[in-house]
Amino acid sequence: MTMRSVQHEMHKTKWRTLINEHKRSGLSVKSWCNDQGIREAQYYYWLRIIREESLVQAGTLAITNPNRFVELKPEITDQSNTHSQLCAKIKLYNGMEMDIYNGADEQTLKSLIRLVDSKC
Repeated sequence: MTMRSVQHEMHKTKWRTLINEHKRSGLSVKSWCNDQGIREAQYYYWLRIIREESLVQAGTLAITNPNRFVELKPEITDQSNTHSQLCAKIKLYNGMEMDIYNGADEQTLKSLIRLVDSKC
């Protein structure tokens, strides 16, 4: 391991701790960074680095495809039975697809959005 990679790992460890402290604080990123004397850009830089490396280790991020856009296409369906009708299909850049049906509860949708946000 080179000196640079050792330093990188040390910085990642430090920033994992800082990011977890922020999450536990309940403060906005801006407020927490101001309180800690940290630049927001620095916080978001390390958040992105840690997320991407975690996704690569989990095998869910295609290194050759840095595109992070999610395609949302509405589907036109028969509205006669609206509660069980597909109302959205989410296609992620990594090939994963999610179907959302009418009647999905708000908490499920919030959880889904958080999951997609954490993977992108």
